[in-house]
Amino acid sequence: MLNSITWNSYLLTVITILVLWYLFIGLRYYSFEIKEILQGRKKISFPLRGSRGQNYSLQPLKQDESSRTNLNEAFEESFATLDEVKELSARLTAAVRESAELKRSNLEFKNYIRLILSDYPYVKISSLRSNVNILLALDSEKYPELLLTSSEADELWEDNN
Repeated sequence: MLNSITWNSYLLTVITILVLWYLFIGLRYYSFEIKEILQGRKKISFPLRGSRGQNYSLQPLKQDESSRTNLNEAFEESFATLDEVKELSARLTAAVRESAELKRSNLEFKNYIRLILSDYPYVKISSLRSNVNILLALDSEKYPELLLTSSEADELWEDNN
């Protein structure tokens, strides 16, 4: 019996069964997506084509572009904010040391800190703001004439309107 089946008919049968199976699965589980693709509302993106960071799922064009942009912007802002906090903490430490060396008054010191804090608006609205306040309070403890508490440091942010 197996000798009576030719390779051509066997391959044709297997390919036909596979096409019918995938057609059944596609229509059964992905009918909405297929309809969207045929109507031109969705774009098919293939892996290994285009950029590496691209989302390979089937998504509407407008949602895909906007969500990718918003996600990238959110991550860039959070990493930029982290870098800004590092830069700000270095500047504040140097400002406290400099103010102590120059024997600035407490009012001049607070105005100087307000000026530095005004350069970092994203840190003002970030969750790292309290850490910056604590760092400023700890740095100012070394110099009794410039002593700031964490709550006073927090008020310096609010004066930057």
